[in-house]
Amino acid sequence: MLINGKQSNEITASNRGLAYGDGFFSTIKVKLGEMQLWDLHLTRLQKSAKMLSFPLFNWHALTLELQTFAKQCTKQEEMVIKIILTRGAGGRGYSINGSNHVDRIISLHALPRRYQQWQHKGIPIIQCDYKLPINKRLAGLKTLNRLDQVLIKQEIETKKAIDGIVCDNEGNVIEASSANLFIHSEGRWYTPCLKNTGIEGVKRQQILNAAKKHSVEIIKTQINKLDLLNADAICITNALMGIVPVTQYEKHTYNAQHFSITAQLKKLISKELN
Repeated sequence: MLINGKQSNEITASNRGLAYGDGFFSTIKVKLGEMQLWDLHLTRLQKSAKMLSFPLFNWHALTLELQTFAKQCTKQEEMVIKIILTRGAGGRGYSINGSNHVDRIISLHALPRRYQQWQHKGIPIIQCDYKLPINKRLAGLKTLNRLDQVLIKQEIETKKAIDGIVCDNEGNVIEASSANLFIHSEGRWYTPCLKNTGIEGVKRQQILNAAKKHSVEIIKTQINKLDLLNADAICITNALMGIVPVTQYEKHTYNAQHFSITAQLKKLISKELN
């Protein structure tokens, strides 16, 4: 683990990330020493910094530091780098006055092996009772304020499920516990609009970018539970798990054709890589 460029696993107790969740983060898949989708991760980090009025920061230096750190993974096929940026140390109180330093925490982790199996076999998901609060100011950002996700994960584990769909306070389907959602219905792809809450994942953005480039329509719109039941196929996505087909939602099982439908999104991305 690196803290501000030095090997360490300690940070001051007055750090605002610890005290107030005053910061943001991203988890990056690393393959043979190369960071995947870094440009999209960087764009979201920069957007977060702007929205939270963070001090000026040397993004080029961070990129070089992460690239060097990623080289540790050359012997392992796939690993995960987590980058956390906080507003540094501060006194008691919410005011950011005087907090002019950004702390960076970089750590290396194993990529969960289950993701590859999920991609090939798909997973069943449940409907979570927990509702995401609406907050347009923070919508789309991956801040350190993850208590909603902690409670969602507790619910999923208590119900002995693999993952679950989460709605907002108005009943709109938003995302899974830590992944975005795409559904296919009547020949079209849809993904929830995230203007009020939720996280704009980098894998989701990669898919949307590829779709636009190749003139494939993916509609960002409000989605409800009935839409999930009537869909031909559903998949969840994030930067680490990739694209994972959903085989069952609550008691509703999807037709076997959903695997070939979900493969459309995978082919769309593969066009960008070739």
